[in-house]
Amino acid sequence: MFDSLAAHELRQTLPPVDLKAFPSRSPLFEQYRQHYGLDFPDNAKLGHLQHSIGYFDSEQYTVSCQQFVLDESACAGTIFLVHGYYDHIGLYEHLIEYWLLRGFRLIAFDLPGHGLSSGGPAVIESFASYCAALGKLIALAHQAQLPKPWHIMGQSTGCSIIMDYCLEDCGRSEELFDEVVLLAPLVKPYQWWRGSLLHSVLEPFVDGVPRNFVDNSGDLEFLEFVRDGDPLQSRRLSAKWVRALKTWLQRFDALPNCTRALTIIQGTDDKTVDWRYNIAAIQRKFSHVQVHRIAQARHHLVNERPAIRSQIFDILNETISG
Repeated sequence: MFDSLAAHELRQTLPPVDLKAFPSRSPLFEQYRQHYGLDFPDNAKLGHLQHSIGYFDSEQYTVSCQQFVLDESACAGTIFLVHGYYDHIGLYEHLIEYWLLRGFRLIAFDLPGHGLSSGGPAVIESFASYCAALGKLIALAHQAQLPKPWHIMGQSTGCSIIMDYCLEDCGRSEELFDEVVLLAPLVKPYQWWRGSLLHSVLEPFVDGVPRNFVDNSGDLEFLEFVRDGDPLQSRRLSAKWVRALKTWLQRFDALPNCTRALTIIQGTDDKTVDWRYNIAAIQRKFSHVQVHRIAQARHHLVNERPAIRSQIFDILNETISG
């Protein structure tokens, strides 16, 4: 059984990441894979999947990193995945399976304070630490000469990190990534004015508040797993994270605009981010933005019910060729 104790032990025994190799998997890593469905037991096509885990250092954090590939000799390119707040790689089974069947190599890391990476649960002092981890992973991918073309996609807070990376050096992002895909991107959360005011009042007195597990997907089994079956979930909303978001919003406004092309996929029933404001804000910062709105979809798009996931995968299929 993969529980919080097993997670702690796995975190403590991760080897240094090697993006050129797929070493044998430890019993603890196998438990992790089975718990999150990353062994894909129902898909015989993935029976020969190569899947490895390791860590790299970024600032003061030990960052967990995973790579997946089905056939190295016939690789269509590399997908970089950046997950959202409270998430971790283990929750992206459907998306990982989709890209593997399309012939891509997929690289993903747990944000500091998330999953198997170090740091206080869902705590960060600055979004710059998230961006530094992404930069370090890209540098490691360069060293390993991972197959091109490279594409990058994110979910929610992961999109904030990707946009920061692009806005900091627009030309670099255009050179590195053929396609950038943002799923339910975060600029401002839903009803941000209320949360921001509450944070200003409470921050001097508390370090966080109990997390409210919202119904951010129409897949009831996924919601139940996140709430009751995932030992890597944080149970609190960190006041430091909210402060870091406030600071990042100021940075987002101040960074120069970018000609980088983006694709946004956004659910119309999303009550996690202020999606109407966010899309308009992103369109002001980036000159080429294609927006796909998915009716009745909530926030966690790749963990929505199958009919909605199918729509999302159809858009990805049109956006990124394999």
